[in-house]
Amino acid sequence: MHNKMSFVNFTLLVNTGAFFREILEKYSEDMREEAISILSFITLALGIEDSKLSESFHEGQYDIRLNCYPPCPEPERVLGIVPHADNSGITLLVDFGDFPGLQFLKDGKWVGVEPIEGAIVANIGHIIEVMTNGIYKAPEHRAIVNKLKERLSVVTFCYPSPSIDIGPSDKLINSDRNLQLYKSMTNAEYFRRFFNRKLDESFIDSLRL
Repeated sequence: MHNKMSFVNFTLLVNTGAFFREILEKYSEDMREEAISILSFITLALGIEDSKLSESFHEGQYDIRLNCYPPCPEPERVLGIVPHADNSGITLLVDFGDFPGLQFLKDGKWVGVEPIEGAIVANIGHIIEVMTNGIYKAPEHRAIVNKLKERLSVVTFCYPSPSIDIGPSDKLINSDRNLQLYKSMTNAEYFRRFFNRKLDESFIDSLRL
């Protein structure tokens, strides 16, 4: 997915620090539109025409994190970010590196994501995994460092409105064939479970029925 204006704006932000507040606000609103668009395509692909799912992200919270991974003389001994899956609904990442710093776990192997200038990497989080009853899964991923090069990234964590309950869509549940796989809970309960989770146990597994 490409968003050239946001990419150019954040390049200006990272390089000069100019108009930080204005650029950050504009960037956040651009990412909101991207997330809503992605959710619309997800519901279309599921064939459920559930506008509630995508509309819940109109009033949601959007957290932006700027990451800097400096060169490391022994990259094989460290990680930029340890393996994890996101607790968000959708995560959008803009990568300013020119080497694969983001990796996803696929079939038991870590696969690097080649950065594309002006592109946005869209990643599914646990909230969407629950809302789609496991049809779309939150992948495990990590960040690695480079021996010679610095890597910058901008990550936007997109969450639905706090008033929206977290649980599988009713339109995806059928008592005969499609059983409900995850618990239904309030937004507050979801985050309470996340922050009180046991770190040695899978968070998504704790949400299964």
